[in-house]
Amino acid sequence: MISYLLHQSNTCKNCSLSSSCLGSVDQTSLRPGVKSHRIYHKGDSLFVEGTIFSALFILRSGSAKSSISSASGDEQITGFYYPGDLMGLDGFDHGTHVHRLNFLETSSVCCIGLSELDNAMCESANMRHKLLQGMSHALIDEHALLLSLGKMTSEQRLVKFLLDISARFEKRGLSGKEFILSMSRIDIANYLGMAIETISRLLTKMHTMGVIAVDHRKITLLDSKMLHACLTGDRDISPVVDLSSKANRVPLRQSLSA
Repeated sequence: MISYLLHQSNTCKNCSLSSSCLGSVDQTSLRPGVKSHRIYHKGDSLFVEGTIFSALFILRSGSAKSSISSASGDEQITGFYYPGDLMGLDGFDHGTHVHRLNFLETSSVCCIGLSELDNAMCESANMRHKLLQGMSHALIDEHALLLSLGKMTSEQRLVKFLLDISARFEKRGLSGKEFILSMSRIDIANYLGMAIETISRLLTKMHTMGVIAVDHRKITLLDSKMLHACLTGDRDISPVVDLSSKANRVPLRQSLSA
């Protein structure tokens, strides 16, 4: 049986609901009804479609993805999660989850039961604000994704994806210039509505131009100015070398493997 470890971590300061489990007086103990933290491994599911909504979850470490399935069984990835992010908000509507959430690597999760959440919201205006803020962020992210799918080029979509991940890491006090993509190229392509071949081609293009450096799943942003210019439509990232050259293709193909 998986045990729960009861202690605070550095991730707690980035958590939207930290006030509900740490309290305003005793910052070293957890209030009743809050379990911190449970360990999950790559590929594990936190919940699936139809699971009864009984708690909100906060990612403490690691990363995860949410997805929905069509009537024919096709998967559509709807979001990626990093430490401090709220998970499970979809359950508020009908009392069951409509998404599936799977972990991309070994991760730990804090769980706040609905009864504890209700109590915390009654006691704290700040808590209510934090929860509503978390919901608002989720809506904004959905609208931004719809905008990118409908109005942006494939190159802009990928650039925006990389810059968004960079900003999320920086917000958590981590490096926004150099980071690991825990999701596969297939996941990225699914999320952005693109073919896996297009993802690989664009990463190769940006790598060759010196805008980013790609080493398997490790990404280094080398020219943020160029990336932002591409996002606003001021410039395209155009290759200036012959990508058909064997000298150029072999190491890049190895580097960009999913």
